[in-house]
Amino acid sequence: MGDTLEYTDEEAQQEESTFKTPPARARRQLVRERLDFQPDDNVLSIGCGPGFEPAEIAEGIGQNGHVHAIDQSEAMLTLAEQRCSSTSNITLSRADAVALPFADDAFDAAVAVQVYEYIENLDTALAELARILRPGGRAVVYDTDFDSLIWHATDQERIGAICEAFNDHCPRPHLGSQLAPHLRNVGLAVEWVEPNSILNTRLDEETFAYHLMEAIKTYVVTRGKITEDVATAWIDDLQETDDLGNTFFNLTQYLYVIQKPNE
Repeated sequence: MGDTLEYTDEEAQQEESTFKTPPARARRQLVRERLDFQPDDNVLSIGCGPGFEPAEIAEGIGQNGHVHAIDQSEAMLTLAEQRCSSTSNITLSRADAVALPFADDAFDAAVAVQVYEYIENLDTALAELARILRPGGRAVVYDTDFDSLIWHATDQERIGAICEAFNDHCPRPHLGSQLAPHLRNVGLAVEWVEPNSILNTRLDEETFAYHLMEAIKTYVVTRGKITEDVATAWIDDLQETDDLGNTFFNLTQYLYVIQKPNE
């Protein structure tokens, strides 16, 4: 992870586990509903990850439409290929969001979920999004502001230090609340913005919080930001809090519905 969209195999598999949770499924459904795909749409999935997004979009638009799905991570594309290989109206390729390998005005719609917060050269990437959308084309961009995170633990000072260390896993951890002016600067119209909160009051493998906990531990320990002992004590604290029935996790993410103005 870090300042690129590359993942190790372990990180990709952790991310895939997160995508299987009910909150992640609900998020993908929300994105599809807000983008309102049409049956013959040509759709670009930017940062397709382990392939859930293009597979579900392709099913919705049918055989007259097509999904082009890109990711920068080979580990993610391997998982996406396993999930999408039997679907004829999906094309997967490795590509960079700052240099999209598609013609101007090529797509009716595009989607990018938690992609741009990982991109240093944000304005270039958004200009590419504007370029490949046809006039009147639409997009959903969805990003997080990690300042919105509420996560109760007995030792709030320790969890604060760990989450602060995790903030540098991407260049723009607060982009969710800061995205609109960047979109307008590249000529895209923001039709509306809505929050989507992921709320967990338990901690198990069906929850988003559980998988984020594992991802945070892997990141901060392997990068030497937090010791193994401190990270393990943090997880023990969260699990003990859960045993008492006191888990409270809430992370607010932001969905932007965008249109490229007609010329």
